This record gives sequence, C-alpha cells and structure tokens, in this order.
Amino acid sequence: MTGVTDRSDGSERGATELILGALAGSALLPFLQAVATKAGEDAYQAIRGRLSWRSRRGARAELREAGVVSLAARDARVVLQLPERVTPVMAARLENVRLPVDRTGWAVVSWDEAQSRWVVEDAAEPPPSSTSVEP
Repeated sequence: MTGVTDRSDGSERGATELILGALAGSALLPFLQAVATKAGEDAYQAIRGRLSWRSRRGARAELREAGVVSLAARDARVVLQLPERVTPVMAARLENVRLPVDRTGWAVVSWDEAQSRWVVEDAAEPPPSSTSVEP
C-alpha cells in the first residue's frame, strides 16, 4: 500500500488534488464522477452507459467472477476496482485516495472492506480482467 505523498516543500498534498491531478484529462475521470454521483446504486449500472458494448460484456463477466469491475486508464496508469455496490460512504471516501506522484508502474485503487477505506497498491501491469477505458 502506498502512503501519503508529500510536496517538495514538505507539505502534504490534498487528497482531492492528488486523485484529480493524476486523472485530469484521463479517461477514468468520467467513470469516477459517475460513481460519485450514483453512490448507493449498482456500480455497473452507474458506468455501463460509458462503456462500449464489448467492454460492457467483459465488465459484466469480471463482476460475476470476481465481484468487482476493474477500469484501467492506460493514459494515467491507474486501475479503479469497483465492488458491485458503491455506498455513499465509499463514494465520499474516494476523495481520500492518494496516488503516488513518482511511480513507475500502475496504481490499483480498490476498496478494503476490513478497513472501510480505499487502498492503493503498486502493480507492474493492470489486472488481466480489467476493462480499458479510452478518452
């Protein structure tokens, strides 16, 4: 798991600044916004209108098999793994996600039920089942 990222001047970067900064211009940002506005609903229903037909089929299969939908933004090298249902609390806590600034690989953001928070893990590649989202 990755810790809080500090600025070069020693101050901590704000959570919203980090995640939005990392995803600015990324194809993943509209999906993140859709989840935040549709909190409490089925995550797949919140994002399905933004996926191509082929991507929807893969996302449904992953949801059935793994219980999550993994959205990969290749441009930002970030994967957002959404559980089947995203509660309002989970959506609000997305603002607390901190992405490492100087990373060489991928950042995988997933919900940790035991800790009731989103966690970020480094990965060399996105999960093979992830659905690539393009701008």
